[in-house]
Amino acid sequence: MARGPRLSPEDEILWFRVAETVAPLKSKRKKPVLQSDETASATEAAPAKKPAGKAKVAKSREPLRPASPSAALRHKTPPQLEPGRLVDIDRRNAERLRRGQLELEAKLDLHGHRQFEAEDALARFLAASQAAGKRCVLVITGKGRLGSEDGILRQRLGDWLNAEPNRGRVVAFARAQPKHGGGGAFYILLKRLRG
Repeated sequence: MARGPRLSPEDEILWFRVAETVAPLKSKRKKPVLQSDETASATEAAPAKKPAGKAKVAKSREPLRPASPSAALRHKTPPQLEPGRLVDIDRRNAERLRRGQLELEAKLDLHGHRQFEAEDALARFLAASQAAGKRCVLVITGKGRLGSEDGILRQRLGDWLNAEPNRGRVVAFARAQPKHGGGGAFYILLKRLRG
C-alpha cells in the first residue's frame, strides 16, 4: 500500500496528541477460530474446555499508545520555557545567557505595539534572526505603565515563546541585565539551523 506524504514534526506531534485521546470501541463479535481437520474432529468429540492458567486481563480505559514510539512521541511536547530555566541548554551557556555575556546579534523593541502586533513582530523577528544564523538576540518588551505590576507584553512573552513556531526556534530565554534593559528586556537564545 502506498503511503501519503510524510507528516511534518508539528503535524506528527498533533496527530499523536489526538491519538492519545481515542479509546477503542467495544466489539461484540467474537473472533473466528480457524481449525485444521484434525483439531476439528477432536473438538467435536470432546466438550470445549477453557485453558487452565489463563488469567483475566482487566480492561483499561486509558488511551492506546503505540508500542514503539517514533521520534515525535519521544519529543512529544517540548518542556515549557521559563526565564532562566535549564531545558535545552547546558549550565555554562545558561549562566552566560543569564549574565548577559553572550554577544547580542540583533534587537527587537516592542514598545508601542499592541499584543497582536507584538506577537506577529516577535515571530517574524525570531524567524529572520534564526535564518540569518544569529544565536542570541534581545527583545525589549518594556516594564509596563507606572503603578501596574507588569506590562502585558512582558507577561505574554513567555506564552508567545512557548507557542509554535517560536518554540521550535528557541533554546532558552532569560531576563536581561540592567545594562540591556533589566526587567523590561529578555535575552533569547535561538537554535542553530541544521542543513
